[in-house]
Amino acid sequence: MSKFHSRYQKTLLATSITAIVMSGSAGFAIAQEGIEEVTVTGIRKAQEDSVSLKRDAAQVVDGISAEDIGKLPDVTITDSLQRIPGVSIRRSAGEGSSLIVRGMPQVGSQLNGEAFMSPGSITTVQPSYGDLPSQLFKGADVYKTSSANLTNAGITGTINLKTRRPFEFDDGFTLAASAEIQQGEETQESDPVASGLVNWKNDTVGVMVSGSYANTNLANYYNGFNTGNPEGDASWVNGVNAWGGSNPVNYLSPQGFAAWNQVTERERAGLNASFQADLGEGFQFTADYFYTQQDEYNRKVGMSVTNKWQGLEWFNDVDGRDLGVLDNGQHWMTVNQWDMNPKRLKSFSQNDSYLTDSTNVNLQLDYDNGGKLTGSVRYAQGDASKKRRHGYNEGDLTDGTSTGIDPFYPAELCGSATPVGDDGGCYVPPNPLGYTDNPQLTLDTRGAHSVWGGFDNQVAGGLGAGATIRDYMTNLDSYNIGAFSSENNADSTGDFKAFRMDGNYALEEGMFITSVDVGLRSSLRSVEETRFHLFSPFYAGYNDINGNTLEEGCGVQWKATDVALGNSDGCTAGEMVNGDFVGYTALPPTALDAHNNVSFITDFGPVKGIPGVWAVNPSDYDDPEAFHNRVFGSTQRMIIPGTSYAVDLQEDSFYVQGNFESGIMSGNLGVRVIETELTVVQNVVGPTPIPYGNTNPDDGDKVTKRSYRDVLPSLNLAFAVTDDIKIRAAYAKNMTPLDLASWGDGRTVQTSLDATTGQFEVNAVSDGGNPALNPWRSDNYDLSAEWYFGDASMAAIGAFLVEVESFVADGTVEEDFILTSGATRTINVSSPVQGEGGEVKGIEIGGKLAMSDFTDGFISGFGLDANYTYSPSTQERRDVNGDKLAFPENSEDQYNLALWYENYGFQARIAYNYRSDRLHETWGVFDTVDEKRTAGVYQKAVGFVDLSASYDITEEFTVYFNGSNITGEYEDYYVQWEDQYAYQNYYEPRYTLGLRARF
Repeated sequence: MSKFHSRYQKTLLATSITAIVMSGSAGFAIAQEGIEEVTVTGIRKAQEDSVSLKRDAAQVVDGISAEDIGKLPDVTITDSLQRIPGVSIRRSAGEGSSLIVRGMPQVGSQLNGEAFMSPGSITTVQPSYGDLPSQLFKGADVYKTSSANLTNAGITGTINLKTRRPFEFDDGFTLAASAEIQQGEETQESDPVASGLVNWKNDTVGVMVSGSYANTNLANYYNGFNTGNPEGDASWVNGVNAWGGSNPVNYLSPQGFAAWNQVTERERAGLNASFQADLGEGFQFTADYFYTQQDEYNRKVGMSVTNKWQGLEWFNDVDGRDLGVLDNGQHWMTVNQWDMNPKRLKSFSQNDSYLTDSTNVNLQLDYDNGGKLTGSVRYAQGDASKKRRHGYNEGDLTDGTSTGIDPFYPAELCGSATPVGDDGGCYVPPNPLGYTDNPQLTLDTRGAHSVWGGFDNQVAGGLGAGATIRDYMTNLDSYNIGAFSSENNADSTGDFKAFRMDGNYALEEGMFITSVDVGLRSSLRSVEETRFHLFSPFYAGYNDINGNTLEEGCGVQWKATDVALGNSDGCTAGEMVNGDFVGYTALPPTALDAHNNVSFITDFGPVKGIPGVWAVNPSDYDDPEAFHNRVFGSTQRMIIPGTSYAVDLQEDSFYVQGNFESGIMSGNLGVRVIETELTVVQNVVGPTPIPYGNTNPDDGDKVTKRSYRDVLPSLNLAFAVTDDIKIRAAYAKNMTPLDLASWGDGRTVQTSLDATTGQFEVNAVSDGGNPALNPWRSDNYDLSAEWYFGDASMAAIGAFLVEVESFVADGTVEEDFILTSGATRTINVSSPVQGEGGEVKGIEIGGKLAMSDFTDGFISGFGLDANYTYSPSTQERRDVNGDKLAFPENSEDQYNLALWYENYGFQARIAYNYRSDRLHETWGVFDTVDEKRTAGVYQKAVGFVDLSASYDITEEFTVYFNGSNITGEYEDYYVQWEDQYAYQNYYEPRYTLGLRARF
């Protein structure tokens, strides 16, 4: 984003907020003249509810409200919540998924005031809001300060999602329904979405049922470093070259580059049912049922170039920038134009599916008989499950010469190849019509979107003299299957139970303490995760290295042309060649379309220059286990012990809170005490890898039990300076549990084919969890002022400071690993470690303006909502320049602008959301004299524009139109320096046309 553009946007924001304040001043005079009172609904009513919530709350709270049944302000809950000051979102396939409040994702989540389970929150305190149907909610509140009686609080915020209940409606029947069609600019699919609600109530009993269904197809594109997708070619490594003079230079040398298109299909259903009964004598019973189910398929197809783990200097820099010697003592250069000499050019297809469901039940008895004592007893339980399935294949274009692949097969697969083994085995080129020499390609990442080149260069190979790289890419017969795999699958289950009792006792009028809240709560949250690879048997009935017959064959994870079953430490299959045992290659010669549907892919989004590739339809891997069973016979789930675990988190808490009021001052003072019992069950990972795969044996269980106590005081003060001006101050000590995987997840050992030993050797090790870590803890301070100058108009400014006492940081430790040759390799093992001394601070400025508060006629329909958040953060860990890193996901600058109009049955809104650069993750470990440093991977600043419009055809029927990301914005990522390109995500604009009815 240009500096001029940025200054222009900030000037517009400042002007908008100033306009709100100035309009408020002018509004006093207009209001005094007396304006005819009108009944309001829709956008203005939702804004009025938000203003009322903030004004009347005892804490710093912001919220969103549905404009009608089944209609939140935006397409998703997260898109709506991002309009609140200090709230930003992460996107998944272009849709909002998770939330960040005041720069941190450690946000508590509630459903109608109590914790709950969703498939996205099996291990985390915050759900992935993408799998929660927005049509089932009437609104959401964001608590930015804590109080003793607020359960499940986060570090910087707590979000309470609210569903509808029967007693909120008029007597008799209420019916509402909507039907819409969504379409993406790229996918061009007509995606159906429907929702409905039925409610009946009388004076004593009410029943409500609401449901929703959606089947959407979302296009998103990627171009850049291989960073884990496609799997098997992923790593960022630093190499040494002579660029920049005689001194060795560090530069980013990815193992490969990829470009792909991905269509994410999400079939989502939800059901919300509620029953309420007035039992008399002040007692009211409520029963809630909330169910969600989503099947998500991430179907990805693309092209990649890699050096196949055979050296780092496989490209030349064209116009790099010499950074000189940095504070870490190393010489660095950025690279953005690449002249590449890759050993492998291939197509790939990948499908990551997530099959999820969750159920939550709430039983609640409330008591309020108009006396001094009120209270409630509540039991809530929930369960959720998630099945992750992964399917992948590669379409190789090499004939094996450049990559050193020389597959060896038994006699019946030899064809015309010359027998060389004692039993007639032979060497067969994996792809006779593939290329021989390394293709020479270029990649220029300096512009808005990457440009590939070099495809018209000639390359030697099976198509003969004069054939170009493009000729090989467009010829189906030049491809063979390089590998099939299904790895890192997972079955995750979680359940939650909570019992609580809350009471309030009102004291005598005139006392400083107006009432006292007390409560008890006990909850148990359990999660179990089992991860596994799919192994398939090969060469049953053949002989091993000792001449013994293999009854069941050798199990293989990577069914690939570079996996030879000659590992003498495990299962072998092969024969003697010139006195040496040679293992058979796992995957026989396989044409790209032998087992799959294929098509020629030319759509890589905004990326230019790629002529296209033949690739397998990723839908073939919607059920990868069924595919592997069909192609390879029986398939075995091989458990990955290091990343399979179980965690139980038992919390028992007690709180007491005094609510007070004296003169212009009101507030509350209280304390919550939480006793936590943590049980973590991990698997001990055996030292010797299972042959032909990326897992180790399970050597038993490791059980860790811990307990800790947190005493969490809180104070909220509000000063009603005038009827319309409030000043607030707050302090709280907060604690929130870690993502349970940060405690339970174990060791992952990654291997790759070693050119020296010819075996898969350890190249990277990571520990995903650490049971010794403390929960997130912080001290939070808030000070704010609010001015209310209309029912739907206000302005506010606030400052906050979050001193993070303990958090999770990325760390490393050196460890030696034994190779198959007996030699050792020292590897930096990454692991979560205890972080201390972090800080997030900032200022929030915002305002809401509804012209109907001050005038009537056409102009009264206009409104404006604008806010800005400044929130710099630091932690003790430093980057390669010696500067302190920010907290991950935190953007220093964030602002929102929304202009809306509502009058004469017409409603419209256009909204802009902006966030500055954020730290996404860290990469690498660099030693200095006194500390280890890292490089930051950042997302560049980005802004998204959404719009919506509707028209009330009659009182019962409304037609509406929505557009999300209408300008086609994309996410750019860089490593440490803005001119060091990493990768880009591009999300398609999407549009919705629908009809809503209410009776």
